[in-house]
Amino acid sequence: MNSEATFHPNEELLEGYVQGSLSAGMNVVISAHVELCEDCQQRSQEMEATASQHWMQAEEEQEPAISADVAAIIRSITSQPQVRELPERASAVEEIHMLDHSVRLPRVLAKVASDGLVWKKLANGINQASVTLDDKTQCDFLYMKPGSQVPVHKHQGNEITLVLDGSFSDESGMYRQSDFVVRTPDHTHQPVSEEGCLCFAVLDSPLTFTSGLARLLNPLLRYRFRRATSIGV
Repeated sequence: MNSEATFHPNEELLEGYVQGSLSAGMNVVISAHVELCEDCQQRSQEMEATASQHWMQAEEEQEPAISADVAAIIRSITSQPQVRELPERASAVEEIHMLDHSVRLPRVLAKVASDGLVWKKLANGINQASVTLDDKTQCDFLYMKPGSQVPVHKHQGNEITLVLDGSFSDESGMYRQSDFVVRTPDHTHQPVSEEGCLCFAVLDSPLTFTSGLARLLNPLLRYRFRRATSIGV
């Protein structure tokens, strides 16, 4: 499923992923992109190697008397790439079935979907299946039917969209399989998909529709976000 991506996580996001300092939702969407993108695999491995070296140097400065054998063992362990995986579940959903074909999921998203996805039809040819990963983000699989579009909207926070299949476009460009699309409060956009598109999206704040009758749905969007981030409630 690997394909050449045009859009990638920036250095800050990738470093947060490597250090494990991001929310589970953000870690999952970055992990899925890294699996699909050889460039980001290399970047993350280089960051992990650098972090391991810094950690070893700090340990050696604090523990000058540590034996050479013990130091060698620690180096061997910390030189291995970090693995951030969700707990094993009964079975993984390796594919999502679309209209006329199936889309193979990155491993981390297969685990996310293993409890089953409940798809809901939204307006304008959009289908959504929500998953709960933490109490900080709203995470959804989104399927845009061919010719569909999302109403014009802006973001109170950040939205990360990973394209899994097909493509969509907005005022800033065209996004295809494996692309990692970041939208911030500075962006107002209207995603459109001519051929159809399957995505995984992560929000850290609710979005806001800005035009037409869609604005009437804003209270519902805020409610959905509160519900998505209220684990156990």
